[in-house]
Amino acid sequence: METKWTENRKMSAFQNNSTIANITTSARLPHRSTQIEEVVKMVTFWIIIIVGVIGNSLVITVVKMFRSMRTTTNYLLVNVAAADITTLLFTAILYLIMTINSPIPSGALLSFLCKFIYTNTISIVTLLVTALTLTLLAFERYHALVKPLIASRRVTTDNIAYFITGIWLIAITLVTPLFATLDYDSDKHHCSHGDANYEMMIYIDCLIVILTLVPFTVIAFCYSQIIYGMYFNNTICGSKSERGDTRKETKEKRRLVTLLILLTVVFFVAFIPYGILLILKVSKVNHRYVFLQYASQYLTLLNCSVNPLIYTFQSSSYRRAFKVIMKKMLCRDATYELSELIEMRTRTSVRSV
Repeated sequence: METKWTENRKMSAFQNNSTIANITTSARLPHRSTQIEEVVKMVTFWIIIIVGVIGNSLVITVVKMFRSMRTTTNYLLVNVAAADITTLLFTAILYLIMTINSPIPSGALLSFLCKFIYTNTISIVTLLVTALTLTLLAFERYHALVKPLIASRRVTTDNIAYFITGIWLIAITLVTPLFATLDYDSDKHHCSHGDANYEMMIYIDCLIVILTLVPFTVIAFCYSQIIYGMYFNNTICGSKSERGDTRKETKEKRRLVTLLILLTVVFFVAFIPYGILLILKVSKVNHRYVFLQYASQYLTLLNCSVNPLIYTFQSSSYRRAFKVIMKKMLCRDATYELSELIEMRTRTSVRSV
């Protein structure tokens, strides 16, 4: 009985939209992995999880530790980091549960596990949070650089908490129908949406549109306007800019825009296979696309882990802040890096990363 439950519980992860889908259930796929392949996948999985949790935790720590890093842009990047950590931790919990032959739960506990753990529906919430945050980042940069005089539409450190709270509330509200209908099906021995299963698949398709088409349209417009102003008509960072920007400030602005565009591109590239896989589920043909399954699994997790590395390579502020933290952890003097970080923030008027 427990063996059957374990197998069905594992299978339900893919049937109900888990970001890692069948990472632990490759035996159910047309392709049977060898023991070496399973070990490689397991090691890769845990490396991504550990690196992602540590890296995103450092991002949050940096913004909390250094007053010079407390900008609207960085607060939004912290929100992305929080969403990424949530995805990684819930995925790790799901992985551990699937690899342990635990006793069969029942009643309210089983229902709770179906809604929040076994199906990893939390990942859809965090994906929505990331997409909405990246959209707000583009909107914030657009109004800071292209429309700086329209103060009423600016995102500031005073109102950023309301925006972040709103993002999470919108994401949770959009996914609530999935939480509400998910439960354990005693006849089929796995978690499902019951009689509303087909309707929920259609609803998921709508979420994918919200997660891709709408944010992409807004982001594309905002960054196209920024790029046009920066590189074509010189209204942003031009040599005769009305803001009187120094060369260093101009460089910081361009690097910031490059960083945010890179983050957005990485997110959408990582999400595309996952979105396609969910759409294919409606046609019940997903079992034919083993490569797409694994691509969606690991790209989604990798996206949650790679952002801190992007900050390190693209942002001098984060690079210096990370050095300060590492030197303090190793009990080494970090006065030079700390003074550089403060000086860089003082000499630039741009709300940089």
